[in-house]
Amino acid sequence: MADFQQRGPITTLHRLTENAQAAAASSLSDPNVGDRVALLLPCLITEFDGTALPEMVNQISTLEWLGRVIVGIDGGTKSSFLNAEQLFASLPQKTTVIWNDSPAMDAFDRRVGVAPEPGKGSNLWRCIGAVAAFGDSDTIVVHDADISTYESSFVARLAHPIVDERLGFDFVKGFYPRFDDSGLNGRVTRLLVGPLLESLSSSAQTNQHISYLQSFRYPLAGEFATRLAIATSLAIPEHWGVDISLLVAARALKCRIAQTDLTDNYDHKHQSLSLEHPESGLHRMARDIISTTLSLSGVTNVDAADFDRRARETIAAHRANAISNSLPFDDAQEESAVALFSKLIREEPSHLPSDLPAWDQMERQFPDCLAELKSAVESQSTAPGSREISP
Repeated sequence: MADFQQRGPITTLHRLTENAQAAAASSLSDPNVGDRVALLLPCLITEFDGTALPEMVNQISTLEWLGRVIVGIDGGTKSSFLNAEQLFASLPQKTTVIWNDSPAMDAFDRRVGVAPEPGKGSNLWRCIGAVAAFGDSDTIVVHDADISTYESSFVARLAHPIVDERLGFDFVKGFYPRFDDSGLNGRVTRLLVGPLLESLSSSAQTNQHISYLQSFRYPLAGEFATRLAIATSLAIPEHWGVDISLLVAARALKCRIAQTDLTDNYDHKHQSLSLEHPESGLHRMARDIISTTLSLSGVTNVDAADFDRRARETIAAHRANAISNSLPFDDAQEESAVALFSKLIREEPSHLPSDLPAWDQMERQFPDCLAELKSAVESQSTAPGSREISP
């Protein structure tokens, strides 16, 4: 249910009327506007084994106004990459599928002196470079590729606040509730990031970075949009703190920032808690997010006892919310997640890898890097009958 609450230094865009989605799409129907928007989908090759991505492709195919789609594939072989191309071949937009593990891409990386680690950050970095190389887009919209409740309206809701001159935002983040028949989801956002920011805020009340992050209803959302000129000026992290890092980077660039209500119910693939495996699942994600948040906020440690108290209060609040909506609630799972997060809060922040350089910086060092990236991407497409991937 929509409201009209505004909090903090960003603008919240609600869906107050039934025609809000249609109005956003209408603003992009002008070919001079919609054709300059590119949708970026960083994804793992394993997403092609599920049901979410094919339905996303069906939804995206209805967006006649959308100018370009760029899909980054991590973990693919030559054979699986060609299969991925075939899934996206039905799209009416100019469509590019990038094989991030290809020999051509490896050669490009060595040429410009980078060594990206597989992951969302490096995949996003590559997709931003590709859209800049094609040179026919002004606005990018980014989605995760495992959204089981995907709606084509997401693209317009994210792009509209940027392309509509009456609004004129530079960076837009999506938000939504996450739940399904099994109960409330989004454990890292609900049970870690929320209590963590509250605890940090209580001990550093004048810290503007913390109050800024608290303004976002879903700071870990993978759905955002920005002007291409902003995206190419951003260094891209290669860790699970990438979503929070981009929010802080946008603020540092003095962007006009908004968050927009995407849907009444959102869900995607659930990560395992991985209690015994620190380098995987929510275990690794939570550790990176804690380290990122502390680093960006300039805070060296957390009052662990205060965090624990706030986390317990958060569990109680979510339990009440679930009961009031007739949703299941698993106390044991919630408490297990909080126990892990509490343990990680007490550890020394982990060392985070260096960010990948912004494409603007890359161009200053290697003036032909975008042309070379475009050539590497185009050389990958070998499937008979595949769509043209250059403009």
